[in-house]
Amino acid sequence: MVTSSGAGDPGPAYTLRRTPTQNRANRQVERILDAACAEVVERGYDAATTSSIARRADIAVGSIYRYFPDKRTLMQSVERRNQRRYADAVRERLAEVRDWRQAVDVTLDTFREMHGADPGFRAVVLSGLGDPDLEMTPGEFDDEHAAEFAELLAQRFGARDSPEFRLAVTLAIAMGEALAHLADRLPAAAADYVLGEGRPALHRLLESHLP
Repeated sequence: MVTSSGAGDPGPAYTLRRTPTQNRANRQVERILDAACAEVVERGYDAATTSSIARRADIAVGSIYRYFPDKRTLMQSVERRNQRRYADAVRERLAEVRDWRQAVDVTLDTFREMHGADPGFRAVVLSGLGDPDLEMTPGEFDDEHAAEFAELLAQRFGARDSPEFRLAVTLAIAMGEALAHLADRLPAAAADYVLGEGRPALHRLLESHLP
C-alpha cells in the first residue's frame, strides 16, 4: 500500500517521451494528466481520446504526443503520479506512528481516502489499469508497495526480514487493496463490518514477523 519513486528524488514518478526542461512545460504535463483523469471519469476510458483530452486541457493534440505516445502510456503516467502522491501522503502520516498495527491501518485508510477523493485514482480504475497488459511488468505497482512497506516495518518496527516476511507483506498489500475496494462499494454499516473483520486479518498475516 506504499510506494516510492526513490529517496530524495524530486522528479516525476512517470516516464515521458520528452523530459520538460522548464516550469511552463512541467505545468503543461500536469494539465494533460489532469485532463486525462477528468475525461476518463466523465466519459469512460474507451470514449476518451487524445483529441478530447487535448481539448479539455486547452492545448493542441500534438502537445500530448510530445510527451506521451498514446493513451495507454498517458494513463500509466497517471497511475505513477497517483503512486507518488499516495507515497508522500503515507510517509507524512506515518512519521509519528509508533505501533506497526497502526501503520498498517494508516496505509489502508490513506489508500481508501485517496481513491475516494482523487479523480486520478478513479480514472485508473475505470481505465482497467489493473490489467497486466497495462502494466510495464505484471504486479509492478503492488511489488513496489510491498518492498517499501517491508522496509518500513523492518527499519521502524524491528520486523525480521526474510523471504517469508516479504511474501507476507505482499499478501497483506493485495488483501488490503481488495478489502478497501470491497468496503468502498458497500453501504456504510456493511463497510464498517468488512473493515472491522479485515484489519485484524491483515495484522495476523504480519505479527509472527514482528517483535
